Amino acid sequence: MDLYYIDYISVTNRSFLHRTPVGVKMAALVLIIAVLMISKSPTLNGAVAGCAILLALACRIPLTILVPLMLYPTVFLAILFLSAKGLTFAAALMLASRVLAITGSVVLFVLSTSYPAIFGALGRVLPGFIVAALFFTYRAIFVISDGIENVRIAMHLRGGINWRHPLSTLRNFGMALGHFLVHSIEGSRRMADSLKVRGFANRVYYLEGRR
Repeated sequence: MDLYYIDYISVTNRSFLHRTPVGVKMAALVLIIAVLMISKSPTLNGAVAGCAILLALACRIPLTILVPLMLYPTVFLAILFLSAKGLTFAAALMLASRVLAITGSVVLFVLSTSYPAIFGALGRVLPGFIVAALFFTYRAIFVISDGIENVRIAMHLRGGINWRHPLSTLRNFGMALGHFLVHSIEGSRRMADSLKVRGFANRVYYLEGRR
């Protein structure tokens, strides 16, 4: 999944949903999640998920981005359904539809709202250090994504995974994991140093007027 493309869609799109104030969208998202958490109707859950897809189409948000992100939790749902005992079909359907509806709503919100606007709105209601921690966690996802891509390329150049040669595979995997750890630590150190030079004091400030 191209995380940079997700940022690009949330910032450059000019649909009515993107122009809606972030506070309104955030309040609507909280309300939708609250309703879905108490709802036991798969029909209502399915309707919310369907509305998320229709809104994405109306706002020209690629379904190739929205739908895979919506379906990510299905892997964990499958594990849950296989491990749970006495789970009825009705309960499984209700749980699956609820998760898809909540995930679709959250993904649509992220794809239609730039991250400066999200963290700027959170900064009005949460302490500064909490918002800063959430912001750096979000940015760390991109650092980790780059690291994983570098690991994948490094393993491919060293022969990839070959189960016929387990020792060679383990050696390549160990080298790739070491590269990933070094890359992550070095990236974190550079970020910390740059923030210290700029006078960071446990609070991130955002310009007004952003979506």
